[in-house]
Amino acid sequence: MASIKLTDLIDVSVLQEIQDGFADVTGMAALTTDADGNPVTKGSNFTDFCMKYTRQSKLGCERCEKCDKQGGEATHRTGKASAYVCHGGLMDFAAPIMVNGEFIGSFIGGQVLTEPADEAKFRRIAKELGINEDEYIAALRKVQIVPKRKVEAAAKFLHTIAKNISSMAYTNYTANQRNDSLAQNIDVANRTIDRVNEISERSIKAISQMENKFMELSQIADKCVDEVKATNETVKVIKDIALNTRILGFNASIEASKAKESGKGFGVIAQEVRTLADTSKNSADKIESKMKSISSFAQQIDTSTKDAKELVECSIRDMKELQEVINSLKK
Repeated sequence: MASIKLTDLIDVSVLQEIQDGFADVTGMAALTTDADGNPVTKGSNFTDFCMKYTRQSKLGCERCEKCDKQGGEATHRTGKASAYVCHGGLMDFAAPIMVNGEFIGSFIGGQVLTEPADEAKFRRIAKELGINEDEYIAALRKVQIVPKRKVEAAAKFLHTIAKNISSMAYTNYTANQRNDSLAQNIDVANRTIDRVNEISERSIKAISQMENKFMELSQIADKCVDEVKATNETVKVIKDIALNTRILGFNASIEASKAKESGKGFGVIAQEVRTLADTSKNSADKIESKMKSISSFAQQIDTSTKDAKELVECSIRDMKELQEVINSLKK
């Protein structure tokens, strides 16, 4: 409330219309001021006595401003409408404009007499203020005479109008503030949604590329398994050759023993053939063992790749679903 001004709640044109209507009906002068006592409207039905003479005097103007300030402070302090006699001898009033117990401005005015004037008294005031006495009295005679109770009633009436209008205006003001805040929140939410949408689209693209890489890796794993199987067949051939070579070596040894001395050299060759066969078999066994391990690893790669591919596909579906949900929030 401390930051809210009268003109934030009620348009100046509305205040002017209320003030002019009041002045037309009552014949009294009226003016609307803010919480600091500064005018926010043009004066309505101001008398020549006040505007043309009293306020044209430097001393008179100072006294008028002091009276206006005191009237505003009094109504600010009490929160109620009040009527008072100004330094020039006229009856004035001040009606507070309150919102939630806070003073945000006031209606001030009056500039009337409550009984026939003592002209001698006003001649003394004119002389004190340096104003032509005859002209001052002529202006005084045009001032409306209104019973004090009617001035007080008029002030209370303005207070009632101000209270109702300011209450409705404050309700509209807070509603507009909430709407503005809501609009800002929606704008922020929309920008956030756009950002999330952008990130999800980028993520979907990245995951799709990852899926392609997994597919390539799966194909490579399949080829690896096929090559391992082909190598296993080669190892079997090598083992068969080694077995046949060993059998050949045994047969050669048997034949060399039959030839006795003349077959000794052939027997040495037969032994080397058997040794070569044993070495080939051992190497083939080692290769077979390694290939089994490689085959097992390749099979694990293939299985893990397929599992990862399924997870990636699931992630893509989830991201697309999230994107649809996000887009639905903007509708």
